[in-house]
Amino acid sequence: MTTTATTAAPRGTGRRIAQQAVGNYAIVIFLLVLIAVFSMVAPTLFPTWSNFQAIANNQAVPAILALAVILPLAAGEFDLSVGATLGFTSVLTAWASIGGVPLVPAILLGIGAGALIGAVNAFLVVKVRVSAFIATLGMGTLLSGGNLLLTNGSVLFEGIDEGLTVIARSRFLGLPLTFYYLIVIALILWILLERTPFGRYLAATGLGRAPARLAGVPTNAYLAIAFIGAGALAGVAGVLQTGTVGSASPSTGPAFLLPAYAAAFLGATTIRRGRFNVWGTMVGVLVLAVGVSGLNLLGAPFWVAPVFNGLALLLAVSFAAILAGRGRRGSAGA
Repeated sequence: MTTTATTAAPRGTGRRIAQQAVGNYAIVIFLLVLIAVFSMVAPTLFPTWSNFQAIANNQAVPAILALAVILPLAAGEFDLSVGATLGFTSVLTAWASIGGVPLVPAILLGIGAGALIGAVNAFLVVKVRVSAFIATLGMGTLLSGGNLLLTNGSVLFEGIDEGLTVIARSRFLGLPLTFYYLIVIALILWILLERTPFGRYLAATGLGRAPARLAGVPTNAYLAIAFIGAGALAGVAGVLQTGTVGSASPSTGPAFLLPAYAAAFLGATTIRRGRFNVWGTMVGVLVLAVGVSGLNLLGAPFWVAPVFNGLALLLAVSFAAILAGRGRRGSAGA
């Protein structure tokens, strides 16, 4: 009997490890399946270097915005203004550039405006105690009016400093510089969230503000930093958006919001399940990008992309809710 018990334990342990590995990397496996399917269905279009370059070029800005939203999400709040912040900082940078502001100050103006918008959101949520949903939704609407004020309803393109397009469109090893900016931002954010006390305190703030406060964590400060960081990253995305397309439209911004949250929630179901994390979010961005790219190459109609993104968000949020429920039941059982 001793022998049976001794051999059964490793088998059970091995099964649990395998199930845990499959659960942790289910989205990664799904991504690989998507790539394999599209590669087989469209072998001359999908698995090509030019398609990979197109994905890297088109997804860098949305990926930076997806990384922006995980900061307030990790602190337990939503920032629904990040899409509008991207649009406003894109327009503001172009407007300043056309008005004669030199390249570097125009870029700093866009990023600084994003951080300031995040600071206002933080003030409303932390000090005035306005619901983050309402505060950031109102801020997004306010910024859309600011876009119309600066552009008079027109697309800005004449007179934008060419340096903006150079820093965004220039290529290194065949890939746009925006791709490398994304990698650098992701690495910095990963170190900040996973390898420093800041990340642990931010996660504690998101998991339970009252217990975290009792443990000595200045939760209001971490929440404020999360909103300001999200605003600044949205500002970076806005500046790069202007450089990438060479223009700034007053309607830019809202379309980026849903994919960013879809990627963040997809990311919370992989790598570090149950936590908003950098590499999981990057996988989420890739799932959406590969899915939309593959469907477009197969000739899917124009309405498929938003449907795909919306469906991914609903599935990811549902999966995250199921994981959270299991975690609570596990804690209660323990």
